[in-house]
Amino acid sequence: MKLKFVLFYSLLIIGSCKKSSESNSNESSIEKIIINLDQLKPAYSIDSPDYQFVELESNDSSIIGSIDKMSIYNDKIFILDTHLTKSIFCFSTSGKFLFKINTIGDGIGEFNKPFDMSLFNNELYVLDLFHKKTIVFDLDGNFKHESRIPFEGQVVSFLPINNYLTAYHIDLRSYGSDEHELINVFENKTGSMVAKGAIDIGNTDTYKSAIEFSKYGNNIRFLHAWTDTIFNISENSIIPELILDFGKDRLTKNTKKMLLNEMRNFFMENPYVFNAGNLIENDNYLSFHWVKSKSGFNNSEDQEFVSYYHKQSKKLCHFPLENNWLKGTSLRGPVYGSEAFFFGYLTYDDWLKLPNVSQTDSTPHDSRNPVIVKYTLNP
Repeated sequence: MKLKFVLFYSLLIIGSCKKSSESNSNESSIEKIIINLDQLKPAYSIDSPDYQFVELESNDSSIIGSIDKMSIYNDKIFILDTHLTKSIFCFSTSGKFLFKINTIGDGIGEFNKPFDMSLFNNELYVLDLFHKKTIVFDLDGNFKHESRIPFEGQVVSFLPINNYLTAYHIDLRSYGSDEHELINVFENKTGSMVAKGAIDIGNTDTYKSAIEFSKYGNNIRFLHAWTDTIFNISENSIIPELILDFGKDRLTKNTKKMLLNEMRNFFMENPYVFNAGNLIENDNYLSFHWVKSKSGFNNSEDQEFVSYYHKQSKKLCHFPLENNWLKGTSLRGPVYGSEAFFFGYLTYDDWLKLPNVSQTDSTPHDSRNPVIVKYTLNP
């Protein structure tokens, strides 16, 4: 999504704790991932990563409006389309359409808009912001139970930590330029808060990224757009783990405290670089998405990048979103990580641009689903 649209959209939509975790530790004591803006070519060769395509079946029931989030469990792919179809789609890992959840309504087991989803304990958890509840389905799409969010505030995203605790990203837009904790951890049964942390400016919630919480192995991490810090979440603490160091043009606290009209004007006229979230992890890498403009949006439009941080070697490689190893296409994502693999996607039209690819039937392009790309990087 282009920055100009995001900022205009943002202007339209703005209208007791047992243990608190300190999230503003001295930056000098936290490991930094340095993004050198003068060296944006891949740091090591990944010109020919191993990849394969998964064509998602297209029929009257399975057409996806947008891929806002994706999770894979065993032989099933779950895709969240928050805004367009307001549905969760399920496909086999070979691309066969299995079912969708589209229970829009005000009753039990129904949602107004599925704003976030999470797979946990062989169940699918869906966040409904309008009714302030989470709805639980089995992995065949059958409703099991639902529960109210245990507080009055608005939620941006969530993640079950274990059987007893859930982490929520609290919507801080009403705080404006004030600082507050982004994350609250609540006990599921009693509704009591057990931890809070990740202090930042309320204005950061004017930019919504699709994937903020990352749960991989024993690591639970959080990265919010417009902030620079990756936080590690445990049962009773939220601590800064890594800092994305974008150098002199990173968004400062003063910039984030501006009134939204002033902030929009700043972005139009000044160079900037900011993290756009979407933290994805697999065995070897952490991946994140970021945006920069050399001299302000009016003078040089956004350039978007995906960076891959090799956890052992500490090396980075960067790929422009619009010109990557799938030449002439716009690989979106990654939107999921599994073992050695990442999963992104191409629009159907972009997929047809690739060598040795042809349209498989006569269905119009605008009625065809995106094509999933499963790939592994080789350092």
